[in-house]
Amino acid sequence: MWQRFLMSTVLGFIVILSGCASTDSMQSSIDSQLKAPPSEGAGFVPMQQMAKRPDLPFDKVWVKQGVNWNQYRTIYIAPVNTNYLIQATWWQQSIRADQMEQDVQDMARFMRAQFIKAFQTDPRQRFLVVSSPQRGSLTLETALTELVPSKVLLNAVKIAGPYGSGLAAAVLERGAEAQSAIAFEARIKDSTSGETLAMAADKEYAVARPIDLKGFSWYANAKDIVTTWATQFVDIANRRPGEVVKPASTFSLKPW
Repeated sequence: MWQRFLMSTVLGFIVILSGCASTDSMQSSIDSQLKAPPSEGAGFVPMQQMAKRPDLPFDKVWVKQGVNWNQYRTIYIAPVNTNYLIQATWWQQSIRADQMEQDVQDMARFMRAQFIKAFQTDPRQRFLVVSSPQRGSLTLETALTELVPSKVLLNAVKIAGPYGSGLAAAVLERGAEAQSAIAFEARIKDSTSGETLAMAADKEYAVARPIDLKGFSWYANAKDIVTTWATQFVDIANRRPGEVVKPASTFSLKPW
């Protein structure tokens, strides 16, 4: 029965994305349909100064020209700023409006912990994580600017639907209020001078799945995205000239 379900889902997905000539083009087509639209920005960083770069995984970035990154060997991960999200009003309409402020603080702590962990467990040990800004170190400042919890009841309805309907529904409904989403804005500074050396911003929807078991939890999908962001920051820190750090896939046939 599970095999029948997967076959139905895959066939349905192929019909939706017919016209793709290769695996790579199909992947690109799927990702483009499921990708969250870029955030308009909350004001933590000036979005108008940034642009999309094909070699980096985020929606918008800016990197100061001529920076000698090799001179930096330590990095301070600052507590995640939540002011720009809390000041917004959209979350007050959330199904978890009475708990949203606590949710945001919990996610901010999780996000900082994941970034620290990603750099600390980097096999290349590109940066040593320090507990406070130090002379000659980098400071990574991030702001959580959007956090939309999973719609648990809607996900249950999708799973209860006909075989193969879950992923197709996710494709057709992307961009609707049904989608869990999370967004960040970030800047990297020289800890000594306070000069901003780089900026980034990204917004992601939950990964689309035929059966989304993580959709039964308010923030399991968002935590996966945060973990991916942390890994991507480390990958960017380690990348060689000309190397491309690709965005994570926006869909998976795995239910978790």
